[in-house]
Amino acid sequence: MENSTYNFTPLPGYENFEATTQIIIAEILRRKLPFEIIDADNNLLAVTFNDKEYIIHEGTISDANSLIAYWISNDKWMTRQFLKRQNIRQAQGVLLLRNYADQQLSVINFPAVVKPANTDHGIAVSTNIQTTDELKKAIEHAFQYSDKVIVEEFFSGWEYRFLVIDSEVRAIAYREPANVSGDGQHTIRQLVELKNKGRGTDYRHPLLKITIDDEVLRHLKASSLNPDSILKPGEKVYLRKNSNLSTGGDSIDVTDNMPDFYKQVAIRAAQAGGLNIAGIDIIIQAIDQTPSPENYIVVELNAPAMLSMHDFPYIGKNRQVEKYVLDSILNSK
Repeated sequence: MENSTYNFTPLPGYENFEATTQIIIAEILRRKLPFEIIDADNNLLAVTFNDKEYIIHEGTISDANSLIAYWISNDKWMTRQFLKRQNIRQAQGVLLLRNYADQQLSVINFPAVVKPANTDHGIAVSTNIQTTDELKKAIEHAFQYSDKVIVEEFFSGWEYRFLVIDSEVRAIAYREPANVSGDGQHTIRQLVELKNKGRGTDYRHPLLKITIDDEVLRHLKASSLNPDSILKPGEKVYLRKNSNLSTGGDSIDVTDNMPDFYKQVAIRAAQAGGLNIAGIDIIIQAIDQTPSPENYIVVELNAPAMLSMHDFPYIGKNRQVEKYVLDSILNSK
């Protein structure tokens, strides 16, 4: 088993808020600033500082980012235009509407990635697609969630989330897909149960439980495994491809190991979309290789940036990013 450092305790009295909101409330309480909960179910609050009121939604949505910057980051195709203007490397891609023509797909080389243009949390994203048949099924699936679908060339590597606040990288997390490591005794199902302790079923917790669903079963079957298989000591098995924390992925802090080259890429990407608070997703082939433009792509910009993965990673130290986020918000007027 890895040496997890995960130790999240919900903020007393605010346990029903998302973890990112709890982290911001804790910082507001530390600073003894007057604040009001406007709508607890929607993680909506107001804080007063220097006789000005600041509205904060879900911990990071605020006046720190302009409305247009928020909308640019909310639309993955629009994001691409702004990255392109700054010559920031991204995957070759096409935008499809429902009545798309097959020849539009001819510019994309396999393997491919399909994603709705405006969903988050990895909803309906299919990666490493190898055939035209698979591609069409993935496109059809994505259209169930959005009127616009993006098809891109697959770029193999490791995906990192850079938290950029006011043009400085404050934390970097590697999000590892849901996985378990064997001990020679427990089944995969039992290992999942053990790993799920302390995890939640929603964003009130920084890490979410792993669910053994059809995707996990398919993934195990491809490796000739099933939930009752017993893994050898130290044998690690990935349960799905996507690295979203919403599907049980692990956040691993790598802030101190990341070459400055990629930190600068993240800062430029945030600036390209006009974001003061941003979660920048970058796929890098190998951070121990000499950094180069061929070694990475920027995947997307996120205006609502999840803070809990950086304060309560599965492995690594608490980066206390809420200090910088609240400073950014309180300096926005």
